[in-house]
Amino acid sequence: MPEISRAEWVAWHFHLAYEELAPKYGYETRQESRKAWEEVPENNRLLMIAVAQHLLDAGVIRRG
Repeated sequence: MPEISRAEWVAWHFHLAYEELAPKYGYETRQESRKAWEEVPENNRLLMIAVAQHLLDAGVIRRG
């Protein structure tokens, strides 16, 4: 896997955790829209990465 930014790493792990935990809270992504991180449409991936970067910059998520 190529090196990724900290923001993309956070967004990717958020995506994985969301898909894993959603059924435990009575929600499940529709099968036709469920995608592996690499298959998430680019505009959606870029948005999630931008949100993660915003939270990192604001100190909400601490750099480890």
